[in-house]
Amino acid sequence: MPPPSTPSWAAPTLQQPSNLRARLKNGQLLVGVGLAYPSVHVAKTLAVTGADWCWIDAEHVAWSPSLLTQVIQVIIHESGGRTIPVVRVPSKTAFDYMAWCLDAGAGGIIVPHIETEEEVAAVVAACRFPPLGHRSYSPFFLPGVMDKTPPGETTYSIANKHVAVIPQIESRLGIANLDAIMRNPQVDGVVIGAGDLRLDMGLPISLNGTETAYAAALLRVFSLAKQYNMPLICLALGAKQIEARLAEGFTVLVVSLDLHALAFAVMRELEKARKVDEGLQRTRSGDEVRVISKL
Repeated sequence: MPPPSTPSWAAPTLQQPSNLRARLKNGQLLVGVGLAYPSVHVAKTLAVTGADWCWIDAEHVAWSPSLLTQVIQVIIHESGGRTIPVVRVPSKTAFDYMAWCLDAGAGGIIVPHIETEEEVAAVVAACRFPPLGHRSYSPFFLPGVMDKTPPGETTYSIANKHVAVIPQIESRLGIANLDAIMRNPQVDGVVIGAGDLRLDMGLPISLNGTETAYAAALLRVFSLAKQYNMPLICLALGAKQIEARLAEGFTVLVVSLDLHALAFAVMRELEKARKVDEGLQRTRSGDEVRVISKL
């Protein structure tokens, strides 16, 4: 079935953020794609795949602000508002990037390396309009065109209701303070950065692990997430990882990365071509042997 032309979570206009907060709260599975290539063309391609959301990584990729905001708008418009762009900003103090991305229409902000309730409170303040925060009004809006809202609402109240604030926890200190972080009513989901968390614990990089300290940290995450009805977000590549993460209680997944999708698909096709050629070579060799035997 094709995606609806106007999804139920869409904002009043495509210049406003889709309602990611509501989608996170309803507990349904959200499957997303990861965008690392700083490319409008790749963004256009991912936007028509039917993904629920698109993780744009500006922490490990050096996006220019202008290209980043352009890609956010491309994803929104090419998907008709179906695919919600969510940006992982460069750092927990990248308040300028938060403002630029939200003004461009991003439906959520993922903030890396959050460790304390004070840090997440500062992020919330930067991402919410008054009275919930101090996000600044953008004058670059066409009144009467881009700011249409239902009666009783404004673009500011819509943004506060729709935009998701998502801290990423990836250290022992973050795990220790997770209760206070999740307690903030403006926090809409949590990403567990397994790789950095394991590095912080002195463990080898992996998305999995059974070490005592790591297992205890995850148990704390799952327990608090259940207590606060907090959506958990992670990367899950392949059926086995997806099954494991769903069993653990993760409800928001990135199931494909542009880098992996391109490289591994090309590698598979190259391997297919080589195997076909090898088969033909064996057939030709067998035919030659049969011809020589007849002579």
